[in-house]
Amino acid sequence: MEGPRAANNQELETILSLVNLVFRSGVNQDMASDYPLVFDKKNLNNLRVVLEEGKIISHAAMAERTLNANDCVLPMSMICAVATHPVYRKRGSATSIMEDAVTSMALRGDAFGLLWTGSARDFYRQLGWEIIGTNGWTYILRPTQFNHFKSYCLVRAYQQGKDLNRIIEIHQNQSEQLTRNQSAYQTLFNIPTIKIWVAEENNLVTGYLVVAEAHNKSGVIEWGGTTKALSSLLAHVLSTTLETRLQVFVPSFKNPMKTLLQSLGCQERIPMEEADGCGLKMIRILSLKNLLEKLKPHIQNCLGQSSGELGIVVAETAERISLKWKNKHFTVGTEQVSEEKTLTLRETAQFIFGPMKPSSVTSLSPETAEALDQVFPFTFHIGMLDYV
Repeated sequence: MEGPRAANNQELETILSLVNLVFRSGVNQDMASDYPLVFDKKNLNNLRVVLEEGKIISHAAMAERTLNANDCVLPMSMICAVATHPVYRKRGSATSIMEDAVTSMALRGDAFGLLWTGSARDFYRQLGWEIIGTNGWTYILRPTQFNHFKSYCLVRAYQQGKDLNRIIEIHQNQSEQLTRNQSAYQTLFNIPTIKIWVAEENNLVTGYLVVAEAHNKSGVIEWGGTTKALSSLLAHVLSTTLETRLQVFVPSFKNPMKTLLQSLGCQERIPMEEADGCGLKMIRILSLKNLLEKLKPHIQNCLGQSSGELGIVVAETAERISLKWKNKHFTVGTEQVSEEKTLTLRETAQFIFGPMKPSSVTSLSPETAEALDQVFPFTFHIGMLDYV
């Protein structure tokens, strides 16, 4: 067996054949056009492969991204297209390739690894990954509801040369988003299974919708702008769609789309993880100290005037960290402190990212629980267009 290792340029076509066999059989789509930023020659070092007798039998991809959320800047990687050829399964190649991915992410200083899965949660849990808090809600709208949405703006199809810079401005003004350069916007907006609509007032674009019709992504997978613009856009899409329902993906934090849908009494919704094309969000913490250092702006914003300390030892890696806080000042160290807890990787992920509060993950002194339950869970949203 050879690998895990980075793929080379000559192997990209073989990789695509494998992942299409596993994920796109019987579907009129292909992984290269569904995930153009992943299966790009510039990303070959993050396409990891295992070979047997010169044949690629297993693959996993990493997509390096930067998440901006809650005043924090978090370098991270999303794992996707974890695939082993059916003939070669149950031989440990997927385990070795996931361990290789974790090592790669840790070496470059990622805050965490992130993936979505359906039926494979137990496999990933064995490797230290854990399901965390929800990514938000999926509202279900029906074409018969189109007259609930007032049209305030001119709605028209997106024109790249005319609209791209304005859409980038709207997207980057959102409180949480993955960083994209202009090339990434252009690439994602050219995915063949999506259509983009813009709302215009007085010759200024004030909002946009990205609507997908795909096996892996369906519905309004990205949006931005004012509530008037979003109302106009939804009125247009609902009045012209041939589908019986329209999924709209909405973060749980306060935002214009959530405000609009709630004001109109839209109540049909499901957790985002249960929607078509989603899956359970799982995280793997790579270095707890590195993660907490990067979360410091959020932690200091949430801490009250209390003081305290807590030590955490990660069972599988023996990493020891100490948290100390006083009057909203927070530090991360490695020394032993009076209150200390040993947590597994999975428990550590739940301690930081939920869905429960830290005091529900492990027993804490009343003072420590009161302080840290105000800080965690740290929740964040990844838009569906950025899903891999």
